[in-house]
Amino acid sequence: MIDIHSVEFYVIAFVVAMALVTLLIGQRTRGEATTNIDTLDLTPSMADEAGRLDISSDSGDTVSITRTGLPIFEGDTIILVSTVIDDKWHIEEKRATKGRGAHVAMDGSAQLTFLKPGRYHVRYDSEVTGQWVTFTHTHRPGSTTHAELKY
Repeated sequence: MIDIHSVEFYVIAFVVAMALVTLLIGQRTRGEATTNIDTLDLTPSMADEAGRLDISSDSGDTVSITRTGLPIFEGDTIILVSTVIDDKWHIEEKRATKGRGAHVAMDGSAQLTFLKPGRYHVRYDSEVTGQWVTFTHTHRPGSTTHAELKY
């Protein structure tokens, strides 16, 4: 039995403590981040619902993003900044240029071609409206995900 006042005891305790700290704080290796910027094609909104987001995967590598009920000014330009790290996909909706026209509700759509097939944990943040949503989307032909943005 080791005496708790011996040097050996403290050396063993120190090694065990450092091993635990390394396990708890140790950094997980992540893949490389990929960022893409795409412009939303805006059309006058015909939807009754504001804050709806649809993501659809077609038979190719294309992913379609549709955003309804976006309250902006005429002449505004909205962009999507998409960052993918491993299975995490973060999309930020940002105002690129500010218009001077009347306040209108618009729908926006974009076609993205950089996403690899697989399952993604998506976070969508709108700097324009302050809304956000998190959900999971599987990028494979014919897959569609619907989400409601919230404050």
